[in-house]
Amino acid sequence: MKVEAVGDAALRVTVAETPGAEASARVRALDAALRAAALPGVRAIVPAYTTLLVHFDPLAAGLVLLSDAIAAVAPQTVAPPQRRWHIAATYDGEDLDAVAAQLGLSPAAVVAQHSAAQYAVACLGFAPGFAYLTGLPTALHVPRRASPRPQIPAGSLIVGGQQTAVMPLPLPSGWHILGRTHLALFDAARAEPSLLLPGDWVRFVPTAAALLATAAVRCEALP
Repeated sequence: MKVEAVGDAALRVTVAETPGAEASARVRALDAALRAAALPGVRAIVPAYTTLLVHFDPLAAGLVLLSDAIAAVAPQTVAPPQRRWHIAATYDGEDLDAVAAQLGLSPAAVVAQHSAAQYAVACLGFAPGFAYLTGLPTALHVPRRASPRPQIPAGSLIVGGQQTAVMPLPLPSGWHILGRTHLALFDAARAEPSLLLPGDWVRFVPTAAALLATAAVRCEALP
C-alpha cells in the first residue's frame, strides 16, 4: 500500500498496480475500514479502481499523522463479493457489426464472448449509477469511437477500451453500443439509488428483443 499527498488536503492511497476483481476487493476492504475508523479530519473517501482518495481538513489532521493512521487501520484481508446479477440483454446495438469487423470476429462471436464473461463492478463514477465493469475478454478490447455521440439511451450495453458497462441515464458517450437492457440502474427514489454496487458480479444473458421488457433480473447472494 502506498500513501501519497495530492495537494494539501487529500491523500491518494494505492492498494494495487492493475485494475481487476482483487484490486477492487482490496479497495472496498480499505474503504470499509476507513469509514469504520472515522479518522479525525476526514471529510470524504472516494474509491476508484486501484486507489482511494481521502479528502481531509488540513486544520484538523496533518498529512503525516493521517498517513500513519490510514496505514494502521488498513485491513490484511480483502472484501469478498456479495452478489451476482444475471441481467437480460438484447444484443442488437448499432455498433455490433462494426465492432465485430474491427476485432476480426463475427457478430455472433462478439455476443458469445461478451455474454460468457463474468464482470466485477470495480467502482461507480462518471454519472449516477454508472458502474465500471472489469473482466471484458481481451479479444473484445476495442478503442473508443473517434467521435462520441451527444447522447445514447439509458440501458445501452456498451464497450470501450478494456471495459464494459450499462448506461444508467441518457448521456453522451464515446463507447460502442452492443445492445441494451431494460434495467433502471439508477433511481434517486430508491433506498439505494444505484442498483449495481462495487463488489457485485454481473453476467449478461442474451435475450430476444420481444422478451426483454418482461425478462426477470436475477440477483443471487454469494456465500
